[in-house]
Amino acid sequence: MSMIDKLTLVCAAALVLGACDAATEATALAAAAEAPAPEAEVSERGGDAWCDEFEAGEGGSTDCALRVDDERFVFLDYLTDEDGYASQVVLTQHSFAGELLATSAPIDVEPVYGVAGLRDLDGDGAVELLIPLFSGNVNTVFSVWHQDDTGLFAPVGELSSYGIDSFEARNGLVIAPSRGSAVTHYRAASRIGAGGLEAVYEIEIDYEHRTCQLTYSAGLAAAGLDAATLIADCEARDW
Repeated sequence: MSMIDKLTLVCAAALVLGACDAATEATALAAAAEAPAPEAEVSERGGDAWCDEFEAGEGGSTDCALRVDDERFVFLDYLTDEDGYASQVVLTQHSFAGELLATSAPIDVEPVYGVAGLRDLDGDGAVELLIPLFSGNVNTVFSVWHQDDTGLFAPVGELSSYGIDSFEARNGLVIAPSRGSAVTHYRAASRIGAGGLEAVYEIEIDYEHRTCQLTYSAGLAAAGLDAATLIADCEARDW
């Protein structure tokens, strides 16, 4: 029995009672796990888990699901190349009632640290989906998916940051910190607009010389921000 089958079957009875909570899922999934699964449905990478149950830095390129709310979940199915490495991922969106809501085209990925997650990036009360695409020595590039009016996720752009928990929501903006070198870091600010992610500004932080400078500022006026204030606040940090 696949992860998706387990999730939908687990909550079918609970939905009749008006709830599909974590305790119900845990109990039913434990029972479902005892049933033999067809070999073709068993993940070669030890998948079929909740993405947010992995420890930090674990579970990269592993099939897993994320619970959006009491009615919906998403599932990430990683596809491997001939050498057994994950090369693409397909995102499917489901209701706990068993309905397939949407399926993405395959998304190209490379080796990554960590797994996908749900975070409210801009502080509007609705979570975004972050899918890691590839990781360098420090930073990971994420595909950002935003919920539309129907609650379905659609891609709006990409952001680079230290990790999934390093993003900050600040006055409706998404702040993404990243590192360029041992002494140079960045803070990139974006907003999620009708056309997707829109860059607002980026600050380069030089820890060697204890200075900050704007490397991009085209969106400051529209966001009601002032360059001098941003630089002053940045350089007032505890170096």
